[in-house]
Amino acid sequence: MPRIQAVVIPILRAALPEAVKVGSWVEDLDYRQFPMINIRSLGGFRNLERPEDLSAPVIEMTAYTVDGLIETEDLYQDALSALYDAAKRQVLTEHGYLNSVFETMGATQFSSLYMDSWRVQGLIRLGLRPPRKSA
Repeated sequence: MPRIQAVVIPILRAALPEAVKVGSWVEDLDYRQFPMINIRSLGGFRNLERPEDLSAPVIEMTAYTVDGLIETEDLYQDALSALYDAAKRQVLTEHGYLNSVFETMGATQFSSLYMDSWRVQGLIRLGLRPPRKSA
């Protein structure tokens, strides 16, 4: 099974404005860029019947901006909408595609870890499938 970040990050990079940094790691202070979306894997499970074909990983998706709470909430919602759209259309990436989206914890404001910024995050369980194998 592919890493969930290998599927989600390209989807979000294609859907969000170029100014939004999308990744799975936050750079050091000198290189940090806002606005940003950070994707972190939090576990999940594989299908018992087809463990090599179907999994349901959970991600923590966090939006950060320096513009304000409303703008940060909007960025989070835009990213979430991109995931729903990609699952609905089954957008294929190099490493696979999403076939479902389930919010286990909706958008929630937290104290930001970074000075003078805002943070909104949620937990999302995604249906993940690898690319189809050629016959």
